[in-house]
Amino acid sequence: MADLADVSRALVALIAQTAYPAGTAQPSISGQPVKVYAGWPNPAQLADDLKAGKQHISVFPRAVKPTDAARSKWRTVAPAAHSLTLTVAGQAVTVGGTVATPQNASLVIDGAAYPYAVQAGDTLTSIATALAALISADQPATSSGAVVTIPGARDISPRVGGAATRLREVRRQDQEFLITVWANCYDSRDPLAAAIDATLADTNRITLPDGSFGTLRSRPLANSWDDSSQKERIYRRDLCCWIEYSTTVAQQQYEVTQGQIVVEDDGGRQLGTVIL
Repeated sequence: MADLADVSRALVALIAQTAYPAGTAQPSISGQPVKVYAGWPNPAQLADDLKAGKQHISVFPRAVKPTDAARSKWRTVAPAAHSLTLTVAGQAVTVGGTVATPQNASLVIDGAAYPYAVQAGDTLTSIATALAALISADQPATSSGAVVTIPGARDISPRVGGAATRLREVRRQDQEFLITVWANCYDSRDPLAAAIDATLADTNRITLPDGSFGTLRSRPLANSWDDSSQKERIYRRDLCCWIEYSTTVAQQQYEVTQGQIVVEDDGGRQLGTVIL
């Protein structure tokens, strides 16, 4: 789910990329080291850093407004991934690919299903062993390395199922952020603040860790310059933006690797089941 901390971190990252377009191992656009962080600066640390020629950019959340939005339907943000393979050759099945979770490895043999949920510590060999053990409860089956052999099998249907990540919006809010550039002189403050202001004005959407998006709107402040502490060599400029984002809930939903049909007569008596 996305929350205020996720939105703050996304905004910090956007600002840091503006301050360091070539990466943090290279000089910032102001020529001075720049600290970008969420929250309000510690006064003593700020004063020490400014004296040492370091700049700060603080990202501080202020007002928040709820917005009217109905709960959304579930939507897929990350489709199911299949890294395993099950290859049939005659009465043998080879487990291949790469082991990853969450995945299910399933064999439907002569109408009976044998699903195995892959574990974090599995190998291709251990998956084959587990499948052979499941099948052996009904008919002879052995494994050697990553190969499962079912000598009496007439029909083998291999299936690999993964889990998709799905997201649902449960609330929306509009969050205001105060972005403050702190420097020891206006010569270093002004170019940095101008570049960040342009980035905010040019950015409409930010991506959040849960796969949702925040809508960004910047706005100018009437009194954004503050040189009242210039005797202490503290020069400040405030910028402002609003980000509308969703509070979401996420869940993993597994693909179905086998289905079942119950066969009944006209009187409702169960005659049998068919595995699909």
